[in-house]
Amino acid sequence: MASSPGEPLARFWCIGLRNAAQAPPARRRPGPEIPSPRGISWLGRAERSVPVRAARVKNNSSGLDRERMDRRTIRVGQALDMLSSLEDFDPVRTALVGASFDDPDHSWGASELYRTVESRLLDVEALEGEIPRLVREEATRLERVWRQTAEALRALAAGDPAGAARALVAAGEAEEEAGHADAAERLYGRALELGRKPRDRSPEGLALRRLGRLAKARGELATAIRYYRQGYDIAEAQRDAEGRVIACQGLGNCHVDEGRWDEAERWYRRGLELVGERPVRERWQIESNLSIVTRRAGELEASGRWLTMARVTVASSGDREADVYLANAEGLLRVAEQRLDEAEAVYNAALNAAGSPAARATVLINLAECLLLQGRAAESAEVTREVERIAIAHRLHPFLLHVYLGLGAAARATNDPDALVFYEQALTLARAGGNASEVAHVLREYALQERAQGAIESAAARLHEAAELFGRCGSRVELEATMAELDALIN
Repeated sequence: MASSPGEPLARFWCIGLRNAAQAPPARRRPGPEIPSPRGISWLGRAERSVPVRAARVKNNSSGLDRERMDRRTIRVGQALDMLSSLEDFDPVRTALVGASFDDPDHSWGASELYRTVESRLLDVEALEGEIPRLVREEATRLERVWRQTAEALRALAAGDPAGAARALVAAGEAEEEAGHADAAERLYGRALELGRKPRDRSPEGLALRRLGRLAKARGELATAIRYYRQGYDIAEAQRDAEGRVIACQGLGNCHVDEGRWDEAERWYRRGLELVGERPVRERWQIESNLSIVTRRAGELEASGRWLTMARVTVASSGDREADVYLANAEGLLRVAEQRLDEAEAVYNAALNAAGSPAARATVLINLAECLLLQGRAAESAEVTREVERIAIAHRLHPFLLHVYLGLGAAARATNDPDALVFYEQALTLARAGGNASEVAHVLREYALQERAQGAIESAAARLHEAAELFGRCGSRVELEATMAELDALIN
């Protein structure tokens, strides 16, 4: 799903499912919006054309899996441990998960219910068969980066530092898309240095917005806000309307993650003013973001109005890619309104509009939450397993974090002590992904499960770490909620 040039729609992951049916709409953490593929680390992409309904999956083990077991196999967890400290091995880590399969010996009984990606078996021969493809993809990326580097040098030799800065930003984008955030940051930083020298400072503003995007992806909200604000100021001085709109979206998204609804709405509205009345993609995206932030603030009527405006804009623009965004947003609004039957129907309709595995997985995560809110834990778990299948088949591994949080929530809803298996896997994935905010969310959910099982000391330690991370990220609302839970636990 394409997004605006440089900044995706605001998106909020389905992380806080505990006591969701009783929590007020403004406090319950909603499910995800349609995600952008930018800045995704490996842990951090089986489609079905019909709505996913309640059903118990039959065992899928086959003679093929038995044949694969006769070849060289190893547990995925062992393979990942071996590669954990090796740099630049993300493509191999991604490929080995895709080359894995469920252990047929554990396809029946209780072990099937608690399987995670690390318990799968890796077909080493299948991984070896993927190496030529990985080499081609890496060669394509390197060629793109190095060609842009050469272009930057050419521009610099011609006395065009602005052109050199633009080329370095393009090289950084190639690294960012490949999940190489550190390399991208270095290239953006060098572009920023070059962009400050020429009279045309638009490359400087572009580099600042890219640095803001990277910082937000890491959960470094204060840093991201500083970069976006500087980028906005430069775009304003350069009369760069597009750059200002993108900076407004980035600032709004960051303030939403902070829980500063008024500030987020202010920046989104400013972006909307800059876009004007033209029925362009940026307009419906900002209207959708305004629907999101007002919903998060508990202003459900206002959220509905903004969503209606976004639909009108889409109808005028003919942008059919927006359908799944807006259907998903409507489902989240219906959940916030406690109209769960309607939300379920909307999500099933959204699945028909999902044009990519990532969009489909996002809607399924929200459908699973909706089912859980209705007390249908087994169905919720099955829908979540469908997300797991999509994530593995299509190399959408960031979704696995939310898979295991969802499975943990479904297990907790039935007072299953083995929910800890899923939270432990989610925590491993979150730490590997490097986003402090995601780690904090998992720690909080893990702590609440431990509290339910009487492990008070361990739960308190996890809540304390989560609070520190939320504070470091600047997530005010999440910090306050976590501190309240910690106080209730120890007092």
